Parts: sequence; C-alpha cells; structure tokens
Amino acid sequence: MNRHPWAAVAFAAAVAVSSLAAHWAAPRPLFAQLVPEIGYVHPAGSQPGTTVDVMLGGYDWSPDMQLFAHDPRIKLELAGSPTPVLVPDPPYWFGAKARGPAWPLPREFPARLTVPADVPPGIVRWQAANANGASPVGFLHVGGGTHVVEDVSRVVPARPDSPRLDAAAAGLPGAGLVGTGLAGAGPQRLPSLPVAISGRIQRIEEVDRYAFHVPTAGPVTVTLVARQIGSPLHGMIQVHDAAGRVVLDVADTQGTDLQATFAAEAGVNYTLSLHDLDFAGDRSYVYRLLLSAEPRVVAAFPAAGKRGATQSIEFFGWGIATGAAKLETVKRDVAIPSDASETFEYRWDTPIGRTAPWKLAVADTVDLVEPAEGRGLALPQLPASVTGSLGLPYDADTYTVTLEKNSQWRIVAEARAVGSPIDVELSILGPDGKELMTQDDAPTTTDATLLFKAPADGAYRIVVAEKAGANHGRAGFYRLRVAPETPGFTGSAPATVNLPLGGKAKLTIPVVRAGGFADPIAISLSALPAGVKPLGELVIAKGKNDLAIELECAADAPAQAALAQVTATATIDGQTHVKKLGQVLVATTLKPRFKLTPEGLDDVRKVQRGSTFLAPLLVERLDGFADPIVLEMTSKQQRHRQGLASGEFTIEPGATRIEYPIFVPEWMETTKTSRMIVNGTTRVPDPQGNVRTLVQRMELRIGVLPQGALLKVTHAAVEPVVAAGGEVEIPILVSRAPELREPVRVDIRPADGAHPADGTFASPALTIVAGKPTLNAAAASPERLDAVPLELPAGQDAARLKVRVPADTTHRGQREWIIRASTLRDGRWPVVSEATLVIEVR
Repeated sequence: MNRHPWAAVAFAAAVAVSSLAAHWAAPRPLFAQLVPEIGYVHPAGSQPGTTVDVMLGGYDWSPDMQLFAHDPRIKLELAGSPTPVLVPDPPYWFGAKARGPAWPLPREFPARLTVPADVPPGIVRWQAANANGASPVGFLHVGGGTHVVEDVSRVVPARPDSPRLDAAAAGLPGAGLVGTGLAGAGPQRLPSLPVAISGRIQRIEEVDRYAFHVPTAGPVTVTLVARQIGSPLHGMIQVHDAAGRVVLDVADTQGTDLQATFAAEAGVNYTLSLHDLDFAGDRSYVYRLLLSAEPRVVAAFPAAGKRGATQSIEFFGWGIATGAAKLETVKRDVAIPSDASETFEYRWDTPIGRTAPWKLAVADTVDLVEPAEGRGLALPQLPASVTGSLGLPYDADTYTVTLEKNSQWRIVAEARAVGSPIDVELSILGPDGKELMTQDDAPTTTDATLLFKAPADGAYRIVVAEKAGANHGRAGFYRLRVAPETPGFTGSAPATVNLPLGGKAKLTIPVVRAGGFADPIAISLSALPAGVKPLGELVIAKGKNDLAIELECAADAPAQAALAQVTATATIDGQTHVKKLGQVLVATTLKPRFKLTPEGLDDVRKVQRGSTFLAPLLVERLDGFADPIVLEMTSKQQRHRQGLASGEFTIEPGATRIEYPIFVPEWMETTKTSRMIVNGTTRVPDPQGNVRTLVQRMELRIGVLPQGALLKVTHAAVEPVVAAGGEVEIPILVSRAPELREPVRVDIRPADGAHPADGTFASPALTIVAGKPTLNAAAASPERLDAVPLELPAGQDAARLKVRVPADTTHRGQREWIIRASTLRDGRWPVVSEATLVIEVR
C-alpha cells in the first residue's frame, strides 16, 4: 500500500476489473527495462569508525538491489523492505511555480552504512544495480564532529498568514513550514561543537533551525555539504545571536555549497537557520551541516610546499595567530615529508586550540608568490609555479613567459583544487597581443587547463581571471603551473555498462595523449561479472585515442552486477607506467516480458477533484508471459502536478486490460492538466534460478484535467482556545454532489502527521471488510486530539465534532490540524475533502 495519504485511501480497494484478448496481433520489438537511478542517502553520511542506519532514496529501484561502494573499506548493505513510491508531501507550489518540472518520486530502502576508522574525511562514491541495469554514481559524505540527525518532529506547519511566500500569504492549503522546534518550543539544540548534522529540507517553505552554545570567544565555521553529494539544495544560512542580531548571512547562489566563519562571543547562544534559495523542498534535499569552533585557514602563500623541504609559508585565516575571532596572517616554517604524495595536511596550536587541518599541495619545486603590489610578474625560468590572489570581482593577473616555436606546454590555473572559492578563467595571448587559447572550466571542475603549442618564438602572456564576480579578498587565491608537456597519457572509464544475457555491449575507454606520446596502451579488466568476457585484443593502437571493447555475456549467466576495474599499461621512455583508469559497474540484464500502454493513447480525461479516477491501461504480454504484474508510479514523471497519486496495483495473471485507480487531490488547480506514468514490475528467474525483479516503464502518459469537487467540508471555528484536558466542539458543514449516497465520515488528524521518523503517514486508510471497503480512523499521534468520528448519513450536512485535548499533552500554543471528510463513490472509490483548523492549547 502506498504511504502517501491519498494513495493509501485510493489503493487498498483497488482490484483488476477485466481481462480481454490481446490488442496487438503483429510482433513488436522488445523494449529495455528501466535502469535504476540513485536519489539520495539520509542521513547523508557518517563519521569514520561508525555504523549508522540510513535510508537510500532510489528512483525506479526494485527490492533486490545490489549496492557498491567505490571505497572497498566501506560497507553499504540493504537492511529491510522498501517503502512504496513516495509522493512529495503537502504543501505544493501553486500559480506560476506549479508549472515547473516534477520532483522525482523515490522509494526509500533501509540500509546500513559502515565506515571504518581509517577512511579519510571526504566524499564517497557509490552505485546500485538490479536485473534492469546499473545506476549512475551517487555520493555520501564522511567526516565532521559528533554525528547529529535532524529531529523531523520539530518541523511544524507555519501559520497560514505567513508572509514569506505568495502561497502562504494567499492562505492556500498547507502553505508554510518552519522548523520552530517540538510543538513550537524552539530550534533543535545541538551538543558541544564540533558537530555534523545530517538533515533535509523535506517540504517547500521549510526552514530548519538549530541552537548551539559557544563557551569561548573565537571563530565558528559553518560548512554546508549538499551539492557535492547530489542534493538539489541551494542553501541559505543565517546565524542570529541571543539578541536576534544577524551575525552570519550567506547564500549558495553558484551551486558550490557554503563555508563561512563568524566571530562568536563567549557564553552566547546562537541560532542557525537553513533553507533553500527558492524555498523549495523535497525528500532529495539532503545535506550535511558541519559546525566547528576552531581557527581556520582560508589561504596559503605559496599554496604548495616542496617535497622533503622545510619551507616558510604565509597563512591567512580566522584566529590562526592569536585565536581571536578575526582574519589574521601568520608565517610558519613547514616541514614537508619526503614521502608526501600530492597533498599534505598541516595544522598548528593557537591560544584557543589547534587549527582546522589545511591541505597544502606538494611539488618537487619551490613555488613563487605574486608580489603583493603586483598584477603578475615575468616567469624567466620554466617550469614554474606561482601563487597569486584575485580579491576583487572580475580581477585578472598577467604573467609573461618566453617560449620557443613548437614547444608544448601544460598550463594549469587551480583554485578549487587548492581550497580556494574562486572561479578562474585561463587565457594565453600571443606576441602580437591576440588571444590564442582560453578555457573557463575543465571537465568536472571550475579550474582551467590549457595544452598549448607555441606557434612561434616570442614573449607570451598568460592571463588568470576571476569570472564569478565575487569579492573574496586574500582568500581568493590561486596556483598557476606552467610546465613542459611530457610524454604520457590520461584516461577514464564510463560509470556503467548494461549487458543483456546472451548479448554484447560496448565498453569505450578514451585516453588523452600528451607530449607526443603515441605508442600502444594495453588495457586490462578485472572483477567482471560471472559469464562476461571481453572479445578481441585489449590494446589502444598506436596513435589512437580510444578503444571500444566488446563485452560478451553467456546466455546461461546469472543476472548480476560487479564493479570492474579498468587498468592501462604503457611503456614511456623505457619505463613501464601502470594507471588505474577507474571503476565501471557492469550489469547483466534480463529481457522485458510485457509492454504497457494507456487506452486512448495519451488522452486527457476530466476528473472531479478529491475523487478516484479509473484509468484504462492495455497490457501486451511478450513471448507467452502470463504472470502477475504489479503497477506503481514511475520515478521520473512529466507534468506531474500537486500530489496526483496512486499506489501499487496487481494485474492478475493473463489480464490484458485493467482500470488503474488514481486519486486526484481536491487542491489541484483546474487550469492545469496533470500526467501520470506508471511502471510495471514482475519477478522472473534468471538462467541460474535466481529470482529477479524486472521494471518496465509505460509508454505514453495518462492525462487528467481536474474539475470541481464532489465533496467539500468546512468549519465555523475561528482558532478555538482550549486548555490541556479540555474539550471544544467544532461546527462542521459538508456539501456533496447528488451521486454521493454513502455516509460521510469526518475525523481529525495532525497537519504534520505525515512525518514520523519511519517515513509512514498517519492518515485514514481503506480496508475491505466482507467485500466492502470501509474507512479507518486516523492513526495515533504523539500530539493527538481525541475525537469521536462523525458519520453523516445522506441528507445530513451539518454536525458538531467534539474534540478533547489530552491532559498529558506536550503541545502548547497554536497548532494546525486537518479535518477530513471522506466517503465512497459507487460503494468502492474514495472521495475526500479536507479543511485546516488552528487550535490553541493553553
């Protein structure tokens, strides 16, 4: 049963209604199953040396998923049954914003994440696969202080007159959510810093709030990790002191996440608020929020140290000299280990404690530093590396180099790679001043790289420019490297390959040659799935830049996936070079067994709001397949509006036509059509007898145009006030269409009852008793109201709902509740209406 409140109502009574002859006589081509995609992890990470329970949000997943962490030390294991497809929770966008793209609809899978103590902090890649194929790469975060998970019970509805957004100001249903603390008591209180909060902005207009105490004056750093782990959240963060003054106000307008530091006073309580830039929200808006009270470096001059040497480096940052909550500079003699690899973490003691670790790049030469008063400098000797800064918006530095004709150079401008927040652009100008090459962003980064061959002898100018229009001061530093292009190569591997049983697929390995290297490159594959083998010679031929490897899968192989390693080997200047090009998830897949098509071929049907629509679907069964098929909403919908919902529905064996129940909420706008696409799933054995789940997406869409409602409930109460242990009567009025002849049931539930920790929804549902659907009462809530449900027979439209507040309630102040009226049409299909009621408990 789908756990969305409307889908729960609509689907408990859903049954197949007919079985007809097949509709297509001619044979049709097979269609590939729906490849799973990764949505999110919540909590979105953990600390080294811990095991935590998480929920994996998957798009078009099946219950028999395989999980793969790219770091072999980390374990990610399924730990229970998945939820049904989850529809975004109310409130919804209305008006112009409602025309935006639909949020994907996940299923959530309980899992266990184990991170050993030797895993370094950072971003971890992972993937998933089933018998339909392999997913793209997903991400989770490791590191931070004490692990804290957001308390979702503290997210309560905002007042209906909230002025923040048009939807709230208009009093639209369910508009406005604010993390104001349990029962409105305040933000979630955090333990002593450092802490790492795992949370999410689950609904539109939601604001998460956290309170923390700073016992000692000094810098406090706030780091948001969201975009780096695939979250759509563009964070906006404010920190207020106890007097309500704003001490930090930052926004992630570039989609690169946030890190900012403010000056904290001793003994002061602070409140941090976090929301999306557009006040959007969804289950996929996960984040990790790191808070630490320690000195923090923001720049180093130079940005790299020489391997095996002791080098004087000037650091710039918060409290790094005296521990004071201000920007300071300090010079340190840093001993770089001779065995250091590409980076080296450095920290030192200050009067208030150790600094946060800072990663220095490691090189075999000494970096230059741009003069403080200069706009670049001449680089008389090459190769050379220099650290400079672009502190003003659209600032630029120019460096002069003398190059010989036909000499080849690798010119790299690094900012993000060395811990700087700026976005750099790299250009080279010829002796005549004309621009010869330019690059803004290299693949997968905002840093820039040029591979340049000098067309003539002469003096060339290299320009490093800031392109984002940001003002970072000395923190806006960069590292420029100019070196001859030496013979060699780089390469990569694709994230996935999907290979049908008994079939073939291409695995293409691209390489980039440098410095004139043109010799053959041998490729090897390890850890392929059982029954999979490469065909032909695995060598990138001399002068070629890629190899298309043909993979073949045995017809009797199991349907499974494996994370294969791609390795390249070449001889360069008499030396053997071995490079790991990456990991590729290879999945062997089963063929489709059926095809789904809506009857009417993408027609749009008019449907009353608050009622159930029976959408006719046709089933084409392939190769004699006659087993049951379970329908569910597909994850990537098109024109899916304002909570249109359905749930799991079983097509009986052999059926070729069914009517699929879809519930149309009463708040849906009548000016917009909405579409529904469903998946069909079935379980079949692979050649080795392993039962696997196939997922097939329906062709075309089911169209719905909402019309006026059949049922409407209202109340005459205006924010009643009641004491704990007291009672209040709510006057109820029900309007219904003549065709609704069944009694109308009226009950009450919390407006935020859809968010228990387990993700289920506290809402009425349907059960079938002696063949007749009946409506259940609302599920219990920790913030419950005791009310005897009303039964209004045909002809009765008014009644009084008696509500009692338990004496032991923890709720005080104002709280929204939902009055729900529900009945059945034709004795089977739910019709529902709701109204919001605000009750103040004293």
